[in-house]
Amino acid sequence: MIKLIVSDLDGTLIPEGTQDFQPGFFDDLKELLDRGYEFYAASGRQYVNIYDAFGRYADRIGYLSDNGAVAMENGKRVFVETIPRELAIEMAEYAQSIEEVDILISGVEDCYFFPKTEWFKNYILNDYGLPAKMLKRIRDIDEPIIKISMNIYDYEKNAERIKRQLTDQFGEYAQILATGNAWMDYLIKGSGKGKALREVLKMKGLKPEEIMVFGDNQNDISMFEVTPNSYAKADAKDDVKEAASYVCENVTDIWREQLF
Repeated sequence: MIKLIVSDLDGTLIPEGTQDFQPGFFDDLKELLDRGYEFYAASGRQYVNIYDAFGRYADRIGYLSDNGAVAMENGKRVFVETIPRELAIEMAEYAQSIEEVDILISGVEDCYFFPKTEWFKNYILNDYGLPAKMLKRIRDIDEPIIKISMNIYDYEKNAERIKRQLTDQFGEYAQILATGNAWMDYLIKGSGKGKALREVLKMKGLKPEEIMVFGDNQNDISMFEVTPNSYAKADAKDDVKEAASYVCENVTDIWREQLF
């Protein structure tokens, strides 16, 4: 019996290239919660950003934020994974040195950015939807670092080359995953949404067959590995679909067919 549903946001519940949930989503979410199911939002976004997106339902759900670096429920952290400080700084400084990259760093409490272009500065300050502190140096961050995100300019042209470059430099310690909307993230090997999800299952005493997960990108594959009830969106890349047990056009269609 399914007890917990976990879903990625961007590209899964929020159509790629947009900022809003698919039509009718909150009606279906209300039905899901009212029937006694639990729901976790799993995203590369920061916790505050995800929390705000769920409006009046925000306190009724749980969160795997920052690609699984943080798990939150009832306003409390139930899991946190940080990157060793010197390694985090080295990786961030290297990424920032690449011409086509601007970075956003998540600490446990705050976010930080170091814009090389006016576009990125304006995007983070005005459009990103999350308060962030603009600093001059990466080493000025004085709290533990949990995630390094990279915005890739001209993504289709540059992404694969930059991913290879970063993997050659830091592949011994980290993996570099596409997270959608022109972003890539560094993840320490063995970390990710799947690791955080396993911690949540342990906390709740749930079995893998009692959860259902949905995603569309490489950073969702580790969640697919947790449960046999994994669904990739039909428009996901082939490696993502191959990692899932099933493929679906629409997340809430599966809810209606199997849970309502």
